[in-house]
Amino acid sequence: MKLDSLRQLVKEELRKTLNEEYQDKYKMVGMLISNIKKRPQKEIFSDIRSIPGITVASAKEPMEYSEQNTEKFQTVLTVKVDGHPWIAKGGFDKSKMGEIRKEILKVEGVLSFNVNPDNITSL
Repeated sequence: MKLDSLRQLVKEELRKTLNEEYQDKYKMVGMLISNIKKRPQKEIFSDIRSIPGITVASAKEPMEYSEQNTEKFQTVLTVKVDGHPWIAKGGFDKSKMGEIRKEILKVEGVLSFNVNPDNITSL
């Protein structure tokens, strides 16, 4: 193997490894079930957006509003997270997304937030 080819291969592998290890932005998609009869959805989303690290929270309803039970309202929630608040405290990786999920579950009106680990990706 020529020296230039070897250098290029090493650079590419190093770049891939660094990108995986030092990833600081993730996206998590899951099914949010909330009680919008108890508390308006707008307020629930506002509280979710106020969780440290969450930069974007967007929602899509899998069914028509009229077909939904307001006490168990289903929404596909997409959350984008910036790891800056954790990087300063010692580190941020994909495992922190579980902590963020737990914070979302603490929001008043949220009944559950189910996330498949495959639906957590780096940005």
